[in-house]
Amino acid sequence: MTSVKKNIIWNLMGNVLPLLAGLMLFPVIISAYGLERFGLLTLAWSLVGYFGLFDLGLSRALTQQVSMLLAQGQDETDIAELVRTSFRLMWILGLVGGAVLWLAVPFIVTNLLHVSVLLRTETVVAFSVLSISIPIVVHTSALRGILESLHLFKEASLIRMVMGVGTFLGPFLASFFSTSLVGAIYALIVVRIVVWILHIVCVNRSDILNPITTSFHRRWIKPLFQFGSWMTLSNIIGPLMVYLDRFVIASMLGVASVAYYVAPYEVVTKLLVVPVAISGVLFPLFSQHFSSQPNIVINMLDKGVRYVLMLLFPVSIILVAFSPQWLGLWLGSSFSLESSDVVTWLVAGVLVNSAAQIVFAKVQGAGRSDLTAKLHLLELLPYLLLLWTLLKEYGVVGAAMAWCARASVDFFGLVYIAYRLHFKRDKRLWNLAFFTLASVLTVLLIGIVKNHQIKLVILILLTPPYICLSLLQMRTDGVTLSIRRYLGKTIK
Repeated sequence: MTSVKKNIIWNLMGNVLPLLAGLMLFPVIISAYGLERFGLLTLAWSLVGYFGLFDLGLSRALTQQVSMLLAQGQDETDIAELVRTSFRLMWILGLVGGAVLWLAVPFIVTNLLHVSVLLRTETVVAFSVLSISIPIVVHTSALRGILESLHLFKEASLIRMVMGVGTFLGPFLASFFSTSLVGAIYALIVVRIVVWILHIVCVNRSDILNPITTSFHRRWIKPLFQFGSWMTLSNIIGPLMVYLDRFVIASMLGVASVAYYVAPYEVVTKLLVVPVAISGVLFPLFSQHFSSQPNIVINMLDKGVRYVLMLLFPVSIILVAFSPQWLGLWLGSSFSLESSDVVTWLVAGVLVNSAAQIVFAKVQGAGRSDLTAKLHLLELLPYLLLLWTLLKEYGVVGAAMAWCARASVDFFGLVYIAYRLHFKRDKRLWNLAFFTLASVLTVLLIGIVKNHQIKLVILILLTPPYICLSLLQMRTDGVTLSIRRYLGKTIK
């Protein structure tokens, strides 16, 4: 098995265990904390995710720069100096991000969220405590960027398992001592500290910091920020569009309504573990080969998108077709009633966003973070207007519809950018766009149809062509041959 395939598998495994942990612990966490506190806890997860990107794009820039310098055979001392400089910068940015969150908490709780009077003081304290973790989260992103640039995906994946499981397990264990939101936040901070220490150990065990250098040199600021400055805009706007919907829901419909959106969201978006696993491995390769070997890059891009769709399409169909049933079994009848249509639109959005992840990695691997930032900037205002309009008209289902629409626009925009950059004479990108659109429309059709007999007929009709196309793709890429050889060795 090639190193690329092994790295993808490790990346994928690093996200599967947290998914299982979430499935098992979500019901008991909701039961322990109640709908309103659970809604606030999901907002706390969102704040960590958003303010953790206060690195201004430098973690992604660090991965890109180190990958490029290693491919060019750059002196090890220069690379070590670059890494240490980026670490100092990110500590500063993390402290600034933590301070901004701490100052913004009273305004967020008082003016943006419909928190009940009984929970208002508790929420202010909890979110203020959360700001302590931001510097550690930002520095962790830099450490993770180093592991990815060195292709240490096994180590990064194992640590991701710890963080993903701890995100759910920490608040669950804290609930045995207190159902206060503050205790849950302290548990999350402990998890983040453990993850940070594990990253430090792995980076120190690599050879990248062996050369003795200065801890900071200004010559590396320009190349980091040339890539990272536009990445900063993407890191502000992109996560804003990802996390803003739940804050808008809390503001317009109340904190309890967030649970009906976030609970299925946390399950459905875990499908993104597949494209994240693939794009995380491909990004350093795109950075190394985008100018010298464009044919290799388009082949990797083509296969990346095809396998993402091939793996996620059947899971997406099943999640949508049986959403009332699995929501009812998992979280109860109220979620089955309120969230089944949410699942349909979120799954469709995740499917198109999964394909977009691969194209996004290609564009940024080519060093054109400016183009992705401009695309996000163009999307922001229309998305906010659409989100407000659909929320007002359709409730939490409207938020999912807006999210799906924004993800679709993002995907086709990225395809156009990638086509204009390097692949003007290659039609494979547009073929991939067509297959992605067909997959998304099929998922929406399954969700819109409420008659179970018609759903069953559609599923039966879809199965043979899906199996045939998948087997043909695997045979063309030599995957079936590799599987037969592996099974032959195992049996012997």
